[in-house]
Amino acid sequence: MLLLSAVPAPVPKGQVLLLPLLVLLGPQVSQGLVITPSEPEIVLNVSSTFVLTCSGPAPVMWKRMMPKQLPQELTETPDGNFSSVLTLTNVNGSDTGEYFCTYNDSHGLEDGEQKRLYIFVPDPNMGFLPVYPEEVFIFLTEVTEITIPCRVTDPQLVVTLHEKKVDVPLPFPYDHQRGFSGTFEDKTYVCKTIIGDKEVDSEAYYVYSLQGELPFWADAQQSIIHQHLNECSADRGPPG
Repeated sequence: MLLLSAVPAPVPKGQVLLLPLLVLLGPQVSQGLVITPSEPEIVLNVSSTFVLTCSGPAPVMWKRMMPKQLPQELTETPDGNFSSVLTLTNVNGSDTGEYFCTYNDSHGLEDGEQKRLYIFVPDPNMGFLPVYPEEVFIFLTEVTEITIPCRVTDPQLVVTLHEKKVDVPLPFPYDHQRGFSGTFEDKTYVCKTIIGDKEVDSEAYYVYSLQGELPFWADAQQSIIHQHLNECSADRGPPG
């Protein structure tokens, strides 16, 4: 058995406090945000309950892009960290989307730090997620890549993009969390998928290139939207 000498080895001048300093600072180094479960993508069953937890060295909270209050509970742990527990109950397709955990207040921590995960809830009654009115109209001021945000509740669905009333699929890449991305012409587009034996269409998306100078763009957008709404009303006809 080899016994180590108790006599300390010589320490060069100027380095005596290095080890004690590292020991002192070690426990205070922040680990940042930690979410549980840590998988970037999760698939849930309709009507199930699911719990998400986020922890950090300052008060934390869960957020979604949509303006919806999330039922979460913030607690402080014995070690001085904070934890926010988000409970999703009786989930359906509308619970599909991105979930972010971030700090309530930076408290001197890294601004904008956040952790994310994406949840899918395959729902036969909701193939495509609802979209906001501002997502339906896509206005361009230059030729650039954009995303047509037709997102589905089930990542296993095969989704195709079409010009409206044209059956031939367009060759653009699809991301189930984002939609179709590419450089699109000024046309109307619709996404399609099959659920069971039924074809399901998304909302129609309208791509427009704006002309002229900056002061006229807002007026042009309002004019296009107003014209489209009038056309939709005319297509529906008078109430029966």
